[in-house]
Amino acid sequence: MTKSIDLHGKSHEDAIIIVEEYLLMNSFDNSLDLELITGNSPVLQNKIINNILKKHEFSYYIPNHNRGVMYITNSKIN
Repeated sequence: MTKSIDLHGKSHEDAIIIVEEYLLMNSFDNSLDLELITGNSPVLQNKIINNILKKHEFSYYIPNHNRGVMYITNSKIN
């Protein structure tokens, strides 16, 4: 089941903490799937990608039809 976290109204600093804490606390689950609602904020998305996802080797996908959402998993995305 995909968990959803909505970051609307959160500062970038708080958003980074929320996302990293959730991912690390749940990364033991072999089927970690997260829908991360960032809104129209490429700056926040880049911070999440560079400070969390690359560092901890999570896979992610940002759909072209909705750039305000990131899908994150601890599995490879084909």
